[in-house]
Parts: sequence; structure tokens; C-alpha cells
Amino acid sequence: MSVAKKRKIVDENRKYSEEWEEKYFFIIQNTKLMCLICRETVAVFKEYNVKRHYETKHNDYLKFSSEVKQSKLREFTSQLKTQQKMFSSALQQPSNIVKASYSVSFLIAKKMKTFSDGEFVKECLEAVAKDILPDKNKLFSNISLSRQTVCRRINDISNEIIVKLRDRIQDFKYFSIAFDESTDISDTAQLVIFVRGVNESFQITEEMLKLISLKGTTKGEDIFHAVENSLCENNLDLEIISGISTDGAPAMVGKEKGAIKLLIDKIESTRKTNNFWKRDDLF
Repeated sequence: MSVAKKRKIVDENRKYSEEWEEKYFFIIQNTKLMCLICRETVAVFKEYNVKRHYETKHNDYLKFSSEVKQSKLREFTSQLKTQQKMFSSALQQPSNIVKASYSVSFLIAKKMKTFSDGEFVKECLEAVAKDILPDKNKLFSNISLSRQTVCRRINDISNEIIVKLRDRIQDFKYFSIAFDESTDISDTAQLVIFVRGVNESFQITEEMLKLISLKGTTKGEDIFHAVENSLCENNLDLEIISGISTDGAPAMVGKEKGAIKLLIDKIESTRKTNNFWKRDDLF
């Protein structure tokens, strides 16, 4: 079985265009393309990916005049600079103090506690330190665990996880996906997508790709578009997908408009050669 060699970014000479900042609110941040609106990053320097992100996630900005867009651009740029200054200030603190703040924030997110719980945790730490380590009490007092700080720390951790996953995705030779839809306690449909990929060294990566809240209907078309957008955002090439897994719900496996059927149709139209694989191979 022969598969076309996956093209590298450098082979396509993809470069950042300064006009993307005004057109799509995208800038270069730490060698990545970052959206100023939502702070998500796009791994590939390609206008199609940038434009798709902008039109899919921020289509309400399309109706704005150029003057309003310029005002928004200045606002987002100013906010970013302010946060960078705050982050720089945090880095000037002892590394163990900052690390402790991130560790507690991570646990708060993991246990699904409110951001404001960080302030209570700090009170507990100070009370313990006062009795057991009185000479170290100031160190515990310097740990920043305000609601705003915990929120920023969790966002930083989340963004770092996304960046690392997208870096691994760039090395995938093949990948498969699994997705399922369920309703949470607030009666909101949630779609979870998992990805499993392998690189040329046979190292396997298996992670949750995205959790998406589905507004309105949850038909096969709705699920398909959500999955397709997520794959596109993370630059997962449909030409190297090797498997799809989901449950047997009608919206998933419907013969005409099920999410699986629509996704396979999309794969067939995307792949350059269709004679080396069979539809059944994806299940």
C-alpha cells in the first residue's frame, strides 16, 4: 500500500502575512499564530486555517466596520500587553512560589472547584505554616491564589496542553478518532472528541482533542460539522485518518445523514487516491 508523502510546512513556504492581524486578528506569539480574540493558536502558517478559525468562531465580527475592527484590535493588543507585563512580574518571583501557585490552580481545575477556592486554600496554608513552619510563613503568604490569578493559571495550563498536543499532531503519520455526545446536568449537549495518533517512531499519543457544547439541535449534520471544525483547527489531515469510533446512536450511524456517513463522504472527497482503501477499514 502506497501513501503520498505528507508535506511539511517548510516545503510549502508558508509565512505569516502582516495583513492577517487586521483581517483576522491573528499575530505571532512565541513562534505560533495566535488569535487575539480567544487566544487560541493555529499550528500551520496558512491563510486558509486562519480564515476558517476567524469565520467559524468569530463570525459576529464579520459585520463590524473597519473602524470598529481597528478599535477592537487596539483593545485586544492592549489587553495582551497588560497580561504579558503581569506574567513577567510573576516570573520575577521565586520559581518555587510560582510553581506552587500553578500546582494549586491545577488541582482546583482537576477537582472542578471554583476559582475563588484558591483564596481559602491560601488561608489554610498560612494557618498551617504559622503553627508548623513559623519562619517560613512569609513564603506561603507570597503564593498568589486570588480568583483572577487562579483563572489565569488554569488558562496557561490549558493553552500549554493544547500547544503540546498540536506539536505532536504535526508528526502524526496516521491517526484515528472517537467521539460521543451526551447531555450534562444543565441539559446541554456535550460532544467529546478523542484522538489517537502514531508518529514515524511508533510513539502513540492518545488525548482528548476537544469538548464542544452543542447549541440547538444535535443531528448528524451538527455533530459532523463540530468534528470537522475541530479536526481542521488542529490541522489533522483527513488523508491519514485510519479509523473512526463512536456509539450506535442514530445521529452517529444514520445511513444517509449520520455523522459517520457525512465524515466518510468528506474523507472520500479529500483523499487524492481512493482505490487503496475501503470504507469498512475506518470502523
